[in-house]
Amino acid sequence: MTTSGPLPAVELLRPSPWKMLALLAICAGFVWMAVVIGERHLLIAWLCGGFFGLCALVALVSLLPGANHLRLDADGIELRSLFRVTRWGWRDVVRFGPTRVGLHTMVGIDFADHVDAAARLRRVNRGLTGFDGALPDTFGHKASVLAAKLETWRQAHA
Repeated sequence: MTTSGPLPAVELLRPSPWKMLALLAICAGFVWMAVVIGERHLLIAWLCGGFFGLCALVALVSLLPGANHLRLDADGIELRSLFRVTRWGWRDVVRFGPTRVGLHTMVGIDFADHVDAAARLRRVNRGLTGFDGALPDTFGHKASVLAAKLETWRQAHA
């Protein structure tokens, strides 16, 4: 991806809220169904209602301001997911690229050899997707566009 000028000092990407709103609506529907069948199938109602109630809670939390973002700066990439922060320096990443995981196209990440965290899981991921890991969202971009943007940042600051 070519840029029309210098990169900004910081770029903050946020996920679209529509996926989480859709998940929240679907979960609310299943919780409602659990309430409806509660008298006839108590165990199923509790299991279904409990599971989808927790999923709805996760969707609600992810909609809170500051819960999720991807922050790019000269030092590296910061991924915030449900308020948990993971940070990689640009020298920790070898490449970004689009990859398919099931029906979804995501941004894959390959890490440098000196990054030894979760080596076993990275080998499994590489066998499944061709990458060591993947970002959990495309932050309002197509995966190929976001991967190119991240590659531009990595090459400029590595």
